Amino acid sequence: MARRRQRPCLVCGTLTRNASRCDVHQAEWQKRQDQIRGSAHQRGYDTAWRKTAAAAVTQHRAQYGNWCPGWQVPAHAATDLTADHRVPKAHGGTDDPTNIQILCRSCNSRKHNRTA
Repeated sequence: MARRRQRPCLVCGTLTRNASRCDVHQAEWQKRQDQIRGSAHQRGYDTAWRKTAAAAVTQHRAQYGNWCPGWQVPAHAATDLTADHRVPKAHGGTDDPTNIQILCRSCNSRKHNRTA
């Protein structure tokens, strides 16, 4: 496996293999982000969600295979499938199975917290 090339930390300039910050500054940045928006657990993405999401992805794969229905793009083959809330939790959505759709990671990122 190829190793990621070293890059300078955005804060202190120390060379790191992380994407943008050295380990020390990445931890500080993550702590600030958790204070601003709450940790994943605080936002409701806990063990129960991970189990629900995994079950939804497994069910989708059994029914459709590695196929993403697409979000603002045509349906396409994809192996990196993820569970997504149709109505985002930030907009009052729940973890109810009827509120879960399966998208590839790229489509899920593109959708962000939109409903349509």
